[in-house]
This record gives sequence, structure tokens and C-alpha cells, in this order.
Amino acid sequence: MIRNLLFVCGLTLLGILSLFARTSARPRADLVYVNPSGIHTLDPARMSWTQDFRVALNIWEGLTSWNPRTLEPIAGAAEFPPRISDDGLTYTFLIHPDARWSNGDPVTSGDFVRGWRRAIEPGTGTDYTFLITDNIEGTAEYARWRRQGVAVLAALRGLEGRLRLNEDQLRVLSDDDVWNAFPADLRAVVRHPAPDSAPAEWSRFADALLGAPLDWSTIAEAFHARHAAELADRFAQVGLYAEGERTLTVRLAKPCPFFLDLTAFPTLLPCHVSIEVLRERHAKSSLTKEGLVVYDPQWTKPNYRRNSYPGLVTNGPYRLVEWAFKRGARMEANPHHRDAAQLSCRSVEMREFENISASLMSYEVGDVDFLTDLNVPYDHEIARLARSGERPDFLPCPVSATFFLNFNCLRSRGDGTPNPFADARVRRAFSLAIDREGIVERCLARGDRVAYSFVPPGTIPGYWPPDGLRRDVSAAKKLMADAGFPDGAGLPPIELLCVGTDERIVQMLARQWEETLGASIELRVQESKTFAENKANHRFLIARANWYADYNDPTTFLDCLQSANGNNDSGFHHAGYDALLRRAAGERNPAERLRTLREAERLIVEEECPILPIFHYTQLIAVKPRVSGLYPNARLWFPFRYVTVTR
Repeated sequence: MIRNLLFVCGLTLLGILSLFARTSARPRADLVYVNPSGIHTLDPARMSWTQDFRVALNIWEGLTSWNPRTLEPIAGAAEFPPRISDDGLTYTFLIHPDARWSNGDPVTSGDFVRGWRRAIEPGTGTDYTFLITDNIEGTAEYARWRRQGVAVLAALRGLEGRLRLNEDQLRVLSDDDVWNAFPADLRAVVRHPAPDSAPAEWSRFADALLGAPLDWSTIAEAFHARHAAELADRFAQVGLYAEGERTLTVRLAKPCPFFLDLTAFPTLLPCHVSIEVLRERHAKSSLTKEGLVVYDPQWTKPNYRRNSYPGLVTNGPYRLVEWAFKRGARMEANPHHRDAAQLSCRSVEMREFENISASLMSYEVGDVDFLTDLNVPYDHEIARLARSGERPDFLPCPVSATFFLNFNCLRSRGDGTPNPFADARVRRAFSLAIDREGIVERCLARGDRVAYSFVPPGTIPGYWPPDGLRRDVSAAKKLMADAGFPDGAGLPPIELLCVGTDERIVQMLARQWEETLGASIELRVQESKTFAENKANHRFLIARANWYADYNDPTTFLDCLQSANGNNDSGFHHAGYDALLRRAAGERNPAERLRTLREAERLIVEEECPILPIFHYTQLIAVKPRVSGLYPNARLWFPFRYVTVTR
């Protein structure tokens, strides 16, 4: 029935969709697929969305790559395997002699240094900086020094503009290493408070700086010059060495059993030297006036030509030839790639639809070959057709990903009022009160797996997560009473932050909490950008979340809840948890390391409960029978170099 309905609807829209397909003057691509929500960015240092990864990992190539079926590391731009020292800390990669950029230039070890350095520099590094700073020797210290320099310059530029500094900025300036580097006339005119001084002292310090008869512009420029002059020497202390054109040596800060998985990840991709013509510079340095590393954001466009820039140059099996905002992109075989002659699929078109149902209609009428997502309101019916065998082209993919809820663990809400979820007993009670099976089997009914852990069971060899919390309403009620909220008395209204596609799930959760705990749940459905901003700034009590594994190790999930991790949207700070992760990081025995990580996960899903796992995703995709070589996998990353399309 659904097939006939979709077919009829598809015919209705065929004219519109065909017009869309003809917007490019190029012939129809060998493979046409739909990437939900399009491309956010193709800057390897800044990307964090799965749909961006899918494009990037086809037009770029890391030192290693992945087996398309198993996701095990295999050869990439470097010969495989690399040479690894006996202590597991030094990796030596030899760049393949035939590795070429899409303009024909050889790929060099320096291109990888450039790409990895961008990922840790203030201005270019973002969410995944920690993949480098947590693992490569000296990078954490370098990044810390750079962040401090940028913070000092921000304060000095503020004084240059006669702005009053806040206490955080004042503390940056008063650091002894920073303060003692300033001119003697500044230190003679103004004295900084001790670190434990009262707020009034910091206020007087702010007034003194603004009132000082000093040329702040000259002081700022002098600091900028000193900081820029130290860049090369400071970076030379990082464990990343380009030895000649083809040899890259990496020294790790600690053993990293999944490092060859990381070297295929987008954050560790190389960058071609041509981007340097689009770098913003101040006073002949490589930094901006604020000390940042900044490039023209248009550098990832294939046809951008400012400052004689040649357009995006990449080193993967495909090159980007078109990218239209909110329309799609086109990739074609990179003629300089060493495997170019073996590519059966010579061109790939990525399309973007505002309405995912429209993309399914386009697939039904044959305009699209591959859908990476079937997250439509009737996905349960699609899952039934897949299970029954009626539609063998609808494929369920068990994904290494978890849908969960973040509890705000900070003492107060964004408006300063007390936060009941600062108490772990309340968080644990809300976890114990829900019926996960009901949500997964009756509400969703699409093949997702019930989650009691953050890490999906069975996805990481040698690791099995803890049991987690099963439903126990009486225990939940007792915890709420112990926390001072018997039967919900005294509990403020609880806002649950979500996006539109979550409504079925969150409505069922709200009913369960209202019925079992007496809580009053207010659903706040927001568009994705507003939702992301509010979640990142802890402006919520409960917020939906999901996490997809980036590499094959429990830490890809567990690191998200470290105190200083940029993805820690719960604001969870627990010294014991951080200590367990540090202990695991230094553990040389693989089995003991996994036991320590299991204890860390037990703490967050059974005791402290900063998150509430609901289910592990099974994502539905659609692949036309004419397409072969697209293998469902746990990360939903699809290398098109293995694809054949028969028409």
C-alpha cells in the first residue's frame, strides 16, 4: 500500500524533481544520492556532521582509510601498515609515491602537518581538536599556550578600544608569566590582585587599567609580535615531524590503540598549500590582529578564485566540481588519484531536499539511487516492509550511535533559579521511571535497540558495557522523596528541549514522568539551530541528544562527558569519572584498560546519570538494486570508490 501511495505521489512531483535534476548543465551522474540537510562545512578542521563526513571522505584521503564493510583501517595516502615503535608511541608513515592532489601536485608529509595543525589552532580548531591534543605529544601544551595568547590579545585589544575588562579577562592578564612579559612601565603603574582576591579588588584593577596613562595599542602590538615570533619554536616541540617530502613521524603522548582509526578521520586530513593565499594576516605575521588563524571561509568552494586561489584542491578519489547552497553538490573522479583508472563510478551527485518525504518520492520514481536516511513519520511502515522482504532495497543498518537525554547538571538554570537535576538522585529517579521498551517497540517500531548503556553493546571488540538501570518505579519514587520532591511536590515545571522529529518520543517520556513521578513536563520544540545554541549553552533542564561513534573505541562515547570536553552539554563535572578516563588512557594492558572504561561508563549510567540512554539507532537506508558496492556499516560512511551502478 505504501509503495503504491509513494509511487503516485512521486509521479505527481516528477516534473518538479526532473527540473531540479536538470539545473546542472552536466549529464546525470553515475550515482545520485540524498544527503539529509546538505553540507554544513567541508573544512576538515571544523566539520562534525555525518553528512559532511560522507562528502569529505570521498574527496579527501587520510594517511589511512577504512574497509567499506568492516571499517577496519586500511591503506590511504600512506603505505600500510606504518612502522610502530616497540613502546607503541612512535608511528612513522611513508606517503605513497603516487599520492596526488587533484591539481597533480604530489601529496607531502608537510600537507598533513598543515592539516593537523589547523585542527588545533584557535580560529580553525573546533569540536574535534581533542582528538589531536589528547593523543599527540606536545599538542595540548601548544594549544594551551596559543589559547592563552589569544585571550591576552583579546583583553589588550579591548583596552585599546577603551573597554572595561571582565574578571576572566583580568585574570588572564594577571597570570605571572603574562604579566612579567609586559613592559616595566605598565607593571610600575598598575599592580594586579592576587588570584584569591575579592571581586572588589578585581573591579579596582579594571579601573586602574582603563585609567593608566599607557598606549595600549603599542602594548598590544608588542605582545602580538612576541607571540607570533615564538610560533615556530613552540610548534617545533610538538610530536609531529615532516622528514622530507614523504616521511611523517608522529610521537604520541600515550599509547592509543585506535590511532590508525583516527588517521582516517576528517580532522586528520591533509590540506594543500594553496589555502595559504586565503589566510588573514596582521603586521606581516601569519596571525590575525587577535592572534587567530583564520582563512577565507570560501576556500572549500570548487570555483572560488580570490587572490588567484585555484579553487578547492583535494587528494581523494573524487574531486568537488559543483556545490550549490541548499541544492547539492557534484563529485567527479580525480584524474590524478592513483586508483582513478579502477573507479567504476566516475561521478556522484549529492542532492538536498528540505522535505525528506520528497527525497523518498524521488527515489521511488528512479531519480535517486541511494537514500542515506529514511527518517520519515511512517518509517515504522518502511521498517516493516524491509523486515518482511517486500522491499529488499530498504535496508536496516544497526548503527554505532545512541539517542539519549542530557540532564543539566549545573547548580542553577540559565536564568539563575535552582536546578533540581544538579542532584544525582533526581537524575537517577528520572532514569528509573521510564519504559524504554515501550518507546522503542511501540512508539518507534522501526528496529532500534533498547539502550541501557551509552556505548552500543557488541560494537567494539573486547568491550561489553555495564548493565545500566532497568525500570523500577518504586525506587524512582523513593529517590525523589529523598531529594525533597515526594510525588513531585515542590518540583518546578521541567522543560524538555527537543526538535520536531522527536515529538513521538518526548510525548511518551513526558506522560511516563507525569504518571510515575508527578512531574510537570513542558515540551519545547525548536528548530535545529536554536536548539543547538541552547543546548551548547546549557539553557535547558532536559535536552534530547544523540552521538555517533567517530572511531572504534569506547572513548568515542565516554570522552564526551569529561569535564573539559567541548561536547559535554550536560555540564557534568565529576573528578572520579575524569580520573578513570585518565587511568584508562595510561593503561598499557588492553584488557585492564577496557575494564577501567567499563567502570567509568557504569558510573555515568548507573550512579551519576548525567545522561539517560534511550535507544541505539537502527537507521533505514534505501539502495536501488542497480547499485552494488554500498555496504551498510556502523558509522554510515560510504566510500563511493567501491560502487558500481548498472543501468
